[in-house]
Parts: sequence; C-alpha cells; structure tokens
Amino acid sequence: MKLDFRVLFLVVILFVCAANAFAQPPIAKALRSAIIPGWGELSMGDNSGYIFLASGVALWGSRLYFQQESDLMMRQSRQFAFNRANLKCYDSVNDQVWLLMQRFDRSGFEVGGYMESVVAEAMERFPHNPQRQTEFIRERQEQLGEDAYWDWGSRGTRGEFRRMIRDSAHFDDYALAVGGVIIVNHIVSFLNAIRIANSQNANNNIHIYTNVDRDMTRWVNWNVRF
Repeated sequence: MKLDFRVLFLVVILFVCAANAFAQPPIAKALRSAIIPGWGELSMGDNSGYIFLASGVALWGSRLYFQQESDLMMRQSRQFAFNRANLKCYDSVNDQVWLLMQRFDRSGFEVGGYMESVVAEAMERFPHNPQRQTEFIRERQEQLGEDAYWDWGSRGTRGEFRRMIRDSAHFDDYALAVGGVIIVNHIVSFLNAIRIANSQNANNNIHIYTNVDRDMTRWVNWNVRF
C-alpha cells in the first residue's frame, strides 16, 4: 500500500497543530478549518472564511446532486430493462448479468444471444472434448441464475439501455471529481487559516509559506519550532 505524501503532510500538520493547541490558541482556531472550511478564519475575525464556507456548501450540494442523479439513472435503466427486455425480476439480477445485458441482445442460444457465445467459447476451448463442452455451458447457465432471461428485441433498445448505464457512470465520475475538490477546499482553507494565525501571533511556533521555483512550480513549506 503506497502512502500518499499529501495525506501524510496533512496528518503531520494536524498532529502538530493539535499538540500546540493549548499553547497557541490561534493555531487551535486554524485547526477548525480542516474540519469545516472557513470556520477557522471566521473564528479569528477574517471574512475570507465566508468564501470557503460558501464553497464547501456549494460543493457538497453538487456532490449530492450528482449522486442522486446517478442513482436515479440506474433505477430508470433497470426499470427500462424490466419493461423492454422481459426480465422476470430485476431486483434479483446480479451485476454480472447487467454487464452481459449491455453486450448481448438476448440471453439464449439464438443469434446474438449470450449462450450462443458461450457455446462458441466452449468449442474453442475444448474442441475434442464434448463432455467438457457440456459442463462448461452448464456452468455458465448456472452462473446466470433462473431470473436472468432477457431479450431486447432490437439493438437500438439495447443501445438505449447502454446509454442510460453510461450516463449513470458519468454522474458517478462527476461526484468523485467534486469529492476531490472538497478535499482541496479543506486543505486550502486550513493553510489560509494557518497564515492568518501566523499574522495574529508573532510567537507562533508554526510557520507555513509558499514559493515558486524556476520551473514555475509552487511549493508549500513549513517550519516548526519546538
């Protein structure tokens, strides 16, 4: 398991701030911004906290919206499959079957069916062993389950189902991306609160600052005096 340096950096800063909380009240206030962006700034009387607070609310609202849209699209796709692919009961269909339904027009041995591809695969794997072919086909049938029968009727209908699944996945990706921005908002607010705390307490033991190297890469540096 690889340790993310950014996570390690945040943990170290939080630990040092917690250790100095009683000795350095401004730093203790800055620590609040790691929990709720903007909280630390506002507790020190700096109005920049409203920006981080409003950003946090907007980001969490966006993430919730994308998650709800993803769930809604997934439910609609399953209801669509139940209505248009003649599923018996979509609640008992496993994830593997949902993937197969995106690839094959039907589940049976007909042309374009999943089991037709299984027969072809069995003959390719065991060309001179009919018994093993039969066992292979039976195993795949058992994996599908009793309720895993479908027939889209046309590729256009299956294509619509695939589009709905794809849209649901896109909303999931958006929610994940917003989650990353939420983390960044916490970190930036925390660093901003540290900067404010430093300016308010000349005897502060923790100093965090940034600079830019020759390659125009911004670095975050910190000094801790014990």
